[in-house]
Amino acid sequence: MSRLSKALRKVSSKVVFKFGGDITIKRISSGIYNPSIGTVSETITSVTIHGVLQNVNQREINDLIRDSDKICTIAALDLTFVPTTTDRVSIVNIEYQIIRIKTTENDNSEIIYKLYLRS
Repeated sequence: MSRLSKALRKVSSKVVFKFGGDITIKRISSGIYNPSIGTVSETITSVTIHGVLQNVNQREINDLIRDSDKICTIAALDLTFVPTTTDRVSIVNIEYQIIRIKTTENDNSEIIYKLYLRS
């Protein structure tokens, strides 16, 4: 990782911390299938970090993105894992599904994740 990438990761974390609020990302991992009851157990690991929440732009609305969706910007440095669409985000007791993830990178290092959320 270059010095520029390290600096960008630190700056993005500080900016999101200063202007964002608390969000909880719930990492959902599938467990073992139980044939007697026909379900798969899930393991949920929660981490609370800061994120900046905003509405989607009108020009972003398409077949996938709706007018009521939100965008949550988080710093990659604040997470120990890469978020996926199977994870969930909780903001002020409202649980959101991750619809899409846009990653901003520099020198193959993640700087910022933009999570498109739907309640």
